[in-house]
Amino acid sequence: MKFLGRVTLATAAVFSLIVAGGVSAQAADPAPCTPITTELKAKKLGKLYAYAVNLANQKVLVNVRSNSQTPSASVMKTITAAAALKFVVKPREVAQLPPYTAKTSVLSLPSEPGTLILKGGGDHTLTRVAANSYTTYYLPGQHPVKLRELAARTLAALPGDTPITKIILDDTFFKGPTWNPNWYAYSRTNGDTSPITGLMVDAARKNPDLTDTKYSGYRVADPTIQAGEFFKQWLGARAANAVLVKGVTPGSATEITVGNSQPISTWMVHALKISDNTETEVIARHTELAMGLKNKYTSVQTMGKRLFTALGVDSSKLIMKDASGLAPTNRVTAKLLVALMTAAADPLSDISALPSMMATSGSGTLNGRFLNYNKTTKSYYLVIPVGAIRAKTGYIGTVYALAGIVTTPEGNKIAFAIFARSAPSEGFQVGTGTKQAIDDVVEKLYLCGATL
Repeated sequence: MKFLGRVTLATAAVFSLIVAGGVSAQAADPAPCTPITTELKAKKLGKLYAYAVNLANQKVLVNVRSNSQTPSASVMKTITAAAALKFVVKPREVAQLPPYTAKTSVLSLPSEPGTLILKGGGDHTLTRVAANSYTTYYLPGQHPVKLRELAARTLAALPGDTPITKIILDDTFFKGPTWNPNWYAYSRTNGDTSPITGLMVDAARKNPDLTDTKYSGYRVADPTIQAGEFFKQWLGARAANAVLVKGVTPGSATEITVGNSQPISTWMVHALKISDNTETEVIARHTELAMGLKNKYTSVQTMGKRLFTALGVDSSKLIMKDASGLAPTNRVTAKLLVALMTAAADPLSDISALPSMMATSGSGTLNGRFLNYNKTTKSYYLVIPVGAIRAKTGYIGTVYALAGIVTTPEGNKIAFAIFARSAPSEGFQVGTGTKQAIDDVVEKLYLCGATL
């Protein structure tokens, strides 16, 4: 980092070392702080949109094009997660209901003994991998629903001599087109996201098995058929000649078995920490349903607007074309994101869980950032300690972004949002070094926020 003069490289420090994942964090030198002007003028920041507020006294520390619209990149995910907290998680907590989950069902038709229905309930984590394999959605004690177990329970419930001749695949839980036209087509083939269907396995990855050297994050064109093909495989010989048909579950169908997903809050933590686009889109669809909206991609704008209205924040400059930030046509302002972070910093807010869901130093998409090299010990250390920053990253080619909350060594919380954009016609360009330039600004806020 550029702002290194304020970091003690010797063992003497005001604060003790914090060790996380083999990387230590060292304290700031108590020397007087200089203005943040130099960091904000870094050429690598391109066309800068930034806003930062010390929440202890509401002092504005950074204000550069803060009310001008910019593409959001994945910082948009914080808006989606906040909406899910506000309209799904919190109401269920207040009503003392179990956590919200998605249900995948297998049903039969009494009038057609050879027909099964695999009905999706919007669980993108439903997995088709074998035992001893795992996917990105595996968490200790919180396994995704296993397609092989649904198949085994189905076979056990059917008469032993009944061949399975047809499998109806019901993916109608989500409404509208499965592909958002605001996304580039290559976003599927390069693994950025998948078509969003009510029935899919492993978020439609071509090979989701992280234990396999042939792992592939590329997404298939038809997640529903992919799910059906693997269900058929797990059913084995009795379904060898079964025909896969997309359709709607008949009213006369009888439920054989079900699988309930991980809680939506688990999805939210995962989506924010690793920036999972498909997962965020699925979270949005469930949130829209809870809000009484049609759960299709075009409802996302209403979802976002209602969130900010409930928070008492002007959202007139918010344009949400998707939930994940992948669409280049999204628009936010730095001031809008800081308002969201300010609300999230209030422990009494319905979205107070948001900061804890975001990445911190040394984890998720912040892994490898806010590091400096100690020439004495010949090792890297964290300039901002674990837990002292909670933030969401963003990148979509011509935009780098970071928004969140940083807690200074004195305990002051600073809400910030930074967007660095290319604008070639104006002489602005971002690229190699832009993330570092953003980090230099945030590091300055952490080390000097109380005195800026």
